[in-house]
Amino acid sequence: MSISTNLYEALGNEYLQNIISDTIEAAGELGINFFGVGALARNVWYVENDRIARGTKDVDFGVYIPDVETYSALKSKLIKDYKYIQSSENAFCLISPYEIPVDFLPFGEIENQGKVLIDGKGLTTIKLDGFNEVYNKGIRQVEIGSQRINICTIPSVVLLKLIAYDDRPEQRTKDPLDVSSIIIEYPHIESDLLWEEYSHLYDQNFSHEEIGTIVLGNEVRKLIEQNKELLGRVLRIVQDGIELKSYLAARMIIDSTKETVEEKQHLLKLLKQGIRNVTAS
Repeated sequence: MSISTNLYEALGNEYLQNIISDTIEAAGELGINFFGVGALARNVWYVENDRIARGTKDVDFGVYIPDVETYSALKSKLIKDYKYIQSSENAFCLISPYEIPVDFLPFGEIENQGKVLIDGKGLTTIKLDGFNEVYNKGIRQVEIGSQRINICTIPSVVLLKLIAYDDRPEQRTKDPLDVSSIIIEYPHIESDLLWEEYSHLYDQNFSHEEIGTIVLGNEVRKLIEQNKELLGRVLRIVQDGIELKSYLAARMIIDSTKETVEEKQHLLKLLKQGIRNVTAS
């Protein structure tokens, strides 16, 4: 899929082209693979499908890293050759010359017992459950102008946002909103997938929108079904939201004048049904 260069503005960040170019060049010289995460992947999906992208003031990349030395080399190159600045609050974040924070989230062999620990100030330890699974099964390549970049699929975005919210619920209050907005759009944007691969669900007592949420959950499952521990965790995150053991359902409310917690609990039940693979004909 190619997105015209003049649609960079539609992606909600006027300096995004520069940041992507810098990262492609620096990572390429070091032989590092990376992919766009979160708001970037979400906004590309929106723009591709003639939706209005939600603005974002930061950019996140997942970077596949063998060791701490390689990660340090990537940051050093961006600082030395591209004038990025190390954040004093987050060792995994660099401030671009355009004053846009860019998170470089390292995963792969660099991880030790599921965590990455590096030297620095502020946040120096990070846990990135799901990134290996997304890297193996949940990225796609897109063209933005003349640039080609890997980004998360939408089920991958939902997976990583659920996990990120569970890791730090008080700092990640926007993640449930993103999950909610994706659930609302998914049945309409991915109608072809619903009809082609899940048509048997239309024989049951579900609306098109409900089927879309079930299918989204099933597509999330496909990413993590080989990792039983992670699958169990994601099911627990969703169940906690359903049972109001967490604030997930409440924080999924986009417009409190039109939406209720009970409606969001219903969406989470449908999502859980798909994650549990209750979609068989």
